[in-house]
This record gives sequence, C-alpha cells and structure tokens, in this order.
Amino acid sequence: MSGSQSVLHVDDDREMLALSMATFRKFDDVSLLTATTATEALRVFSEHEIDCVVSDSLVLPDGVPLVEALRREDEDVPIVLFTAKDWTEVADVASAAHVSEYVQKAGPDDLSAVLQHVGSFVGDDCDESFGDDTSAVAQALSDHAAATADASFSLDENWELIGQWVGDDELGIVVVEAIESHAGLPAIDEPLYRYIDSDALEELLRPVLEDEERPGIEVRFPYGEFQLAVTSTGDIFARPAPDETLY
Repeated sequence: MSGSQSVLHVDDDREMLALSMATFRKFDDVSLLTATTATEALRVFSEHEIDCVVSDSLVLPDGVPLVEALRREDEDVPIVLFTAKDWTEVADVASAAHVSEYVQKAGPDDLSAVLQHVGSFVGDDCDESFGDDTSAVAQALSDHAAATADASFSLDENWELIGQWVGDDELGIVVVEAIESHAGLPAIDEPLYRYIDSDALEELLRPVLEDEERPGIEVRFPYGEFQLAVTSTGDIFARPAPDETLY
C-alpha cells in the first residue's frame, strides 16, 4: 500500500468523534474525516476518496438509513456499523446495506474493536500499525481527558461542544462551519473577522508536535448571538451570549 488511506467516521456524538480523531492521529498511514449528520456524511463521501466508513446508525432527512445510501454510492467500500443499538434493531438495515462489520457501542473502549476492523480493511501496512490498537485508544482517552480538563476547566454545563479542530483546515473556517451547523448562523452575515483575528487564534492554539505537552489554553470571544470558547485541545464550545443588560 502506498499513500495515506482515508477513513470517514460518522457520529452525532462529538465527544466520540473527538476521541476517534485523537486515536487515529497516532497512525501515520490513515487520514480521518468526520461528519455529525447523515447529510454531511454523504457530502464528505462524494468529495473525497474514502477507503473505509465507520458509521453510527443515522438516517437521512428522507428516512433512508445512511449506510444504505452509502452502499448505493459505492458497492465495495467497507462499512463498519458502530452503534449503541442492539443487533436485532439494526440487522435488517445492516443486511440491506451489506455492512462489513458491526460493533456495539457501549463505551469509548469499544473503539478498539473498530480499529481492528478498520486496520484489516485499509491495507496490510496499516494493519501492522494497528496491532496495538487497544493501547492507542487507552492513550488517546488519557491524553484527551487530561488535555480537556486543563483547557476547559472553567466551562460549566451551559457550554455545548459544537466542533473539533485537528489542524488540517484553517481554524477560522472550522469555527464558522461549527457555528453554522450548530445554530444556522450565516457566516456571510456574521464574518468572523469582526470578532477575532482567526490567524492569531490559530497561531496561539496550533496543535503541538507529537509527544510534546499540550498547554491548557482557552480563548473566549463573542460571535453574533453566541459566545464561543476554543481550547488548545481543539474543542470548540458555544453558549448563548450572556445578557449584559444593566438594571
């Protein structure tokens, strides 16, 4: 195998995607793409050459299961159905979509089984690098939990995780796409530059080199009717802007 293999992970649980990104980042031969909705997943799938799909049991707005729609797009791409639903609940859909593997999602550690299947699908070289997948997941869990605790120590339950930046795209673009997806806030009506210098923000929060300690940094700023917080773990949070009316 030559070159990087692309894996698309689809899940409406952003924390699971964050863990997945932290884990796959440890494998040099694999490039991970993510989506949080079935519609977004189909768009990403059409715009990129995908070698394997890991998908939760999501459905399109017209009621068609995502895995069936993906199978219509590509007869051969391996699909790992990674869902909290029991096999009896998804058996018909999985069979109709010729799902390659099924893994029940009971907790973050189940990502180890997903990695095993992905490693077997994306090529021999990658399969070797996935040999210690259990420790990779454990390390990713530990690293992400520690970094998130440092970087978002002051965020209470009013904040909602809306996106994740891993450094592949410009941070400003990722922030805008995250708030657009979260609240339908048109970027053309609320340009990010009115609120913050996104280049300076990216320079401050740029992911550190592998094996270097990630500093606990959190930057908050207003954006339209929201307040955003971006951390050095790549997490993007949002909450309604606090009411600053004086009485």
